[in-house]
Amino acid sequence: MRDDHYTPQDCLFVRMTAISRTGPGGRALGDSAAQVREAAADPLFREALQVASGSLADSLDRLDSGAGLGAKGLRRTALALSRYALRAETRPTPFGLFAGVAPARAADTTRVRVSGPGRKKVRLDAAWLTRRVTEWLELPEVRRGVDVVLSDLSRTRGGRLIVPRNGSEASVRNTALVAWVRERTAQPIGYSVLQEQASASFPSLTHGQVDAALFELVRHGFLLTSITPQALDDALYDRIAAAIAPVPGAAAQLDAVRAALDAYATTKPGEGHAAWRRLMRLTDPEGTAARPPVHVDLRMDADLRISRVVTDEAARYASAMWELSGSWQTHAHMRTYLDRFLEAYGTGGVVPMGQLVDRHRGIGFPPGYGERSDGEPTAPQEPEQLPKERRLRTHDLVQEALLSGDDEVRLTPGLVDQLAAGRTGGAAVPAPKSLELCFHLLAESEQAVDRGDFRLLSPAYPGSWVAGATVGRFAELVGMEGELASLLEGLGDAETVPAQVVYRPHTVRGLNMAQVPRLLPHSIPVGVYADRDASGTLDWRRLLVTPGPFGLRLILPDDGREVLPVVPHMLALDREAPPVARLLVELVSGRARTWTGWNWCGLEGLPYLPRITYGRVTIFPRRWLPDRHLRAAADGTSGWEEAVEAWRERYRVPDEVNLARWDRMYRVDLTDPWRREVFRQEVRGGGSLVIMEDLTDGGRGLGWSGGHSTEVVIPLARSATTGVRYQEAAQDRHRESVRRPRRPVTAPWATDHTAAHLPGEEWLYAKFYAAQDTHDELLHAGLPTLVREVGDDLHSWHYIRYRDPDPHIRLRLHGEAEALRTTALPRLAAVSRHWQETGLIRGMVLDTYRPETDRYGGPDALAHAERMFCVDSQSALAQLGMRARGALALPAPVLAAVNHALLLESLGDWDWSAWISRALPKGPAHAAYRKYQQQATALIVPGRTAQSAAPVLGAPLVALWSTTPETGKYGALLLSDGGRAPGTEQHAEAVMALLHMQHNRLLGIDRTGEDTGYAVLRGVARDHQGRLAHARDGKETG
Repeated sequence: MRDDHYTPQDCLFVRMTAISRTGPGGRALGDSAAQVREAAADPLFREALQVASGSLADSLDRLDSGAGLGAKGLRRTALALSRYALRAETRPTPFGLFAGVAPARAADTTRVRVSGPGRKKVRLDAAWLTRRVTEWLELPEVRRGVDVVLSDLSRTRGGRLIVPRNGSEASVRNTALVAWVRERTAQPIGYSVLQEQASASFPSLTHGQVDAALFELVRHGFLLTSITPQALDDALYDRIAAAIAPVPGAAAQLDAVRAALDAYATTKPGEGHAAWRRLMRLTDPEGTAARPPVHVDLRMDADLRISRVVTDEAARYASAMWELSGSWQTHAHMRTYLDRFLEAYGTGGVVPMGQLVDRHRGIGFPPGYGERSDGEPTAPQEPEQLPKERRLRTHDLVQEALLSGDDEVRLTPGLVDQLAAGRTGGAAVPAPKSLELCFHLLAESEQAVDRGDFRLLSPAYPGSWVAGATVGRFAELVGMEGELASLLEGLGDAETVPAQVVYRPHTVRGLNMAQVPRLLPHSIPVGVYADRDASGTLDWRRLLVTPGPFGLRLILPDDGREVLPVVPHMLALDREAPPVARLLVELVSGRARTWTGWNWCGLEGLPYLPRITYGRVTIFPRRWLPDRHLRAAADGTSGWEEAVEAWRERYRVPDEVNLARWDRMYRVDLTDPWRREVFRQEVRGGGSLVIMEDLTDGGRGLGWSGGHSTEVVIPLARSATTGVRYQEAAQDRHRESVRRPRRPVTAPWATDHTAAHLPGEEWLYAKFYAAQDTHDELLHAGLPTLVREVGDDLHSWHYIRYRDPDPHIRLRLHGEAEALRTTALPRLAAVSRHWQETGLIRGMVLDTYRPETDRYGGPDALAHAERMFCVDSQSALAQLGMRARGALALPAPVLAAVNHALLLESLGDWDWSAWISRALPKGPAHAAYRKYQQQATALIVPGRTAQSAAPVLGAPLVALWSTTPETGKYGALLLSDGGRAPGTEQHAEAVMALLHMQHNRLLGIDRTGEDTGYAVLRGVARDHQGRLAHARDGKETG
């Protein structure tokens, strides 16, 4: 097992509870009024409650004033307060004043100083501000003070302008005025200027009618405004203030709110109660807001240096988990999307993203994005099942740990190798360029950390596939903008441009979590106000999508460099991002293999699972689910205490455990009656509740950080040696793959996908569905008759075998449109009905022919390629007939190799054997060459294969290849370098694609058989090159 995939970086980030743990049992809690007052007495905790929950803070204020809450109200307050109190000592995830953040560094030795909460960062809640801005934009005088730009998500369809909105679409008629506005707002323009120009251009409309029409475009999201909240900073507040200045009192009100924000931000944590109330009176004067309309983040006053023994341990763990990561455990929908892309555009397709995602002009979005090319919603696709050996070995390890009473699976490099063996795919997929892993660091002291006596606990959400995402929204607060920018810029190189994706979340409050400064020179705005012609701004609609070695990739249209979209925050893309933004990222991350690590292999539903460790890392602590007995007792009126004790004894549950729902977690002591009641309410809540062991050893594991529960966020970069290995693997994969070639870094052209040939035009395209094992019969017995009957009306024709996923034969007939409609189509229909009635096919479908222009050399080469397809199709049908009659008995690998040699020689007088020796790498099928060597070398003589193969294939067949001028014309376009090899990488890909489709036509869809044919061809070529070299050496020595 390799343990050097990743190198840890020195710039660390910590998340820690603002309140330290007070002791083994935590603070006193209960449901009496006195206990509630005592639990809420701490000033910092009380202010944190104010920021988190206005309703709970109000209840506590009433209790303090002597007002009664009633028995039920007091109990509700006590339960809510208890959850917050337990969370405050347990969960380091930043949330208001409960937990904060701080920068840290990797160092030779550990040094920690935690003075407590530091400064606050306070901003208006995004949802509150958006509502106010929406109200202000209702006023004409405010609209005249803003700039607008056409939404990049808008598009035309039929006679309407469409924009996605709230999971559906908004649309307006694409009138002359709307079309005029679309053209004028491609770049930002002042609303008042736009209104005046529109009034001048459409004099039949009054000024008010123009304003009403423009406002409708703003209201429904077709026009985006410069004051719609995106970056919630002072610049936005200033733009809003300038726009609302004509509204009496509005600017003064906003100024008062801004002053109150600043006043509260300057108060020390625990001393801001009065300032907070003043701020609430301004932002929520009626006290009706479900959540406080202000967002607060906290920086901890801390100086942390953490020993590199910790970060090195994290890097080894990351490498081990990469080895364990299976194929298609995430992003299975992207495999389907890749197949759809290849089906629509071929392996050489280059498609502007704006066209690609259009459901009618392109293929739409991947499955699970809420829409497909047919407009029907689809469910997310299930991950691929791991190999049987992996599943059985995992089950064995878990069962052994539970039966032995050890309750722990200790992974080792040897075990990792065993579990990783048998991976069916994705081995060559490169590890992510960076990772960001979060760990609870547990140790009794700084000295214990330095001597390696520590534990790293991976939380439920262990981090991000992009280093910097966790720290992104806190970058300014902790002063890490420069370090974070360097991390993200390090993802690029001479061939790759990282670009920061900026989008507006579906849930407006999500914008609070996406407040990330500009960190990269390039950005990709999606559905937000932006000048898309500005320097460094990439318009996603113009970016090109094309296949690469490991999936689809995104490239710049100007120079062909690859674009690496980056989202440096932790909002869930599948829930919050517009489909375009999600696809930008998943084009990069949606590979056959992503960093996933340990997999329970179907055991997740067991009521008890053991601890999983690797070295000092606890991947999963011991975990329990409430069993049926515990759930029944929680819902009943009696028997709860007995059920808890029985459950604990049955599953060996310790006194202190953590209750978790997703990433929301807090610790409870099951020996304490009130905390057991809190536990009961959680069990009653059902859903996603899990119970995990508490590994802090009664709080002693928090000693190194002064009792503050702390997560250390460690960025990791893919090591240089690993990067070189993956580059070499990609090159090998490119040489051996004809389905997913990699385009060089040159300025590409987008494929002209308007060159689609509909039925009734000059190409007639039919698909004959039939069982795969009957295809040879259909081809040799049926297809020649059809071609003969319509041959006088054809310029050329060709066929291929295909699966979509149903197996079928695709026949394409080329001729004059009138002749195809009046002669070929009726005959095709009659023959198809006869074949269907006689059971030769299941059915026939007409379709649109979209040539794979890029795959076969580009627009100038396509016509020549299609004539080559015709020659190859004639050759294949003749040989299939010979095989059916018993007149051709060559083994399939030899037959494939002979045909490949004939095709290569038909391209021109060139040293194809030297080129094929380099282009086809030695693979597992190479051993087959020795089996067929004698027969193959007799039939394939480079430069003279037509003569050497004629006795077996027949003179007419080999003459088809050697005398047809079309093949030589095509070769003249593909070959250069003095005729010695294909002139460009694209031309080399075209030659390999010809060989691939030749095997398809003659012998069918069989990757193993195809590779064996290549191995025989390569063996003959290398033997020939060896003889030439030996002859040259003999001449030199003679």
